[in-house]
Amino acid sequence: MGALQVLVGDQLYVWIIVFMRIGAAFMAMPGFGDQFVSTRTRLLLAVAVTFVVSPVLRPQLPAEPTHVLRLTTLMIGEITVGVFLGTVARLLFSALEVAGSVIATQSGLANAQIFNPAMASQGTLPAALLGWLGLLLIFLTNLHHVMIMAVVDSYTLFRPGAALPINDMANMIGRLVAKSFVIGLQMCAPFIVTGIMFALALGLLNKLAPQIQVFFLFMSTQVALGLFLFAITLSAMMMFWLGYFESTFIEFLNPA
Repeated sequence: MGALQVLVGDQLYVWIIVFMRIGAAFMAMPGFGDQFVSTRTRLLLAVAVTFVVSPVLRPQLPAEPTHVLRLTTLMIGEITVGVFLGTVARLLFSALEVAGSVIATQSGLANAQIFNPAMASQGTLPAALLGWLGLLLIFLTNLHHVMIMAVVDSYTLFRPGAALPINDMANMIGRLVAKSFVIGLQMCAPFIVTGIMFALALGLLNKLAPQIQVFFLFMSTQVALGLFLFAITLSAMMMFWLGYFESTFIEFLNPA
């Protein structure tokens, strides 16, 4: 009976520690942790993944702490790593928000607001469309498997019980913020160039005919031009973003 209690207690300890990281990551990751996904669904998915990967991750876990404070510290560290991985995925989606906001401004659609699932808040129409399309492509291309694999393989980068590389994690977050902004600007570069040229043409026309309200008259032309440009560049933008998303998460994978 004593051996059975020890075995059950050890297995329960493994499940709890693994669940701390996986559950925290699933609560923050896009697609798994969005508001339109029920809490029960996220919880059941995290528990299912925990049960599947626990036997594989058991050798990488430290021995069960004998003190409550050490166990609490270990659990907080695992939650921190899970939130960090989920934040990385969220920051990758922020590139879509940047691109959509610039596209809306250049196309005259900045005042139209709708729910944006990528940021879980109100956003412009192009940003919301890019957010929904980004989520759809993540699951259609099976990149959500890469996110789950990155969480599992993160145990080789962030050893449970070891000191967390806070400086490296903060530096990576800072680089991802800057990189996501640059990626967003690169995605909407055609709209920036077209918008500058269109505004320059309207400015010259206004100088030639100051009695005509050219900016008011050509507002519909600006919207039509923006929608046309959005239609012909959408596939290229999303393929460019998918490559960026995949290459970032591959860094967390362990080929061994």
